[in-house]
Amino acid sequence: MSERDPRAARSSSRAKADDAPFVRVWALVRRIPRGRVATYGQLSALIDRRLTPVGVGWAIRAAAEGAIPWQRVVNGRGGISTDGEHPGLQRAMLEAEGVAFGRDGTIDLARYGWRPRAARH
Repeated sequence: MSERDPRAARSSSRAKADDAPFVRVWALVRRIPRGRVATYGQLSALIDRRLTPVGVGWAIRAAAEGAIPWQRVVNGRGGISTDGEHPGLQRAMLEAEGVAFGRDGTIDLARYGWRPRAARH
C-alpha cells in the first residue's frame, strides 16, 4: 500500500460522525458473501444515496487494509474498476471465490449479484 493510499492514513477503528456514510458502506460490504458481488451504484442506493457511486469507491478505499472484502464490489456493468492500480488482483480474488467472468471480462450480475435481505423489524 502506498503512502498516499487513504487506508494507510486511517489508523483508528473508531469513526467520526462525518464518517457515517463510509461506516454504512463498510458494513454493507462485509455482508456480501463469498462468490457474490455488489455494484457501487447498488451500495449507493442502499445507503439512501448519501454517497454517489464514486463516493462509495472512496469509502471502500478509505477502509483499513483487510477490514472489508473490497474485491466484491464491481462497476454497474459487472466489470473491474481497480485494474489501473492493481492489475489482475481483483479478478483473481473473485475467481478464487468462484465468480466466473465472461469473454468480455465482465461478471453476470444476474447470476453473481448480491441481493440483501430486507431488514426485519
